Amino acid sequence: MISHLMSNSVFSNAINQANNKNTSQINNARNESVNEKPQAEKTAKTSSARLDEIKAAIKDGTYKLDLKESAQKLAQELLR
Repeated sequence: MISHLMSNSVFSNAINQANNKNTSQINNARNESVNEKPQAEKTAKTSSARLDEIKAAIKDGTYKLDLKESAQKLAQELLR
């Protein structure tokens, strides 16, 4: 079945173009030096603050989960 698909010129060309695109992105990638530690610390502080807010809201009984927004965020992450 694969040989049949690869013998189809349209399919074969599409596969080759996709492969070339993927390898060109890899070959043209730059190794950039980034100072990640301050960003990681900032993210950790932000996450910790948000986590504390959620914990307090759960204890108070005021925490509400927006299922629609959560589902949309999950779908966007899956599409990346």
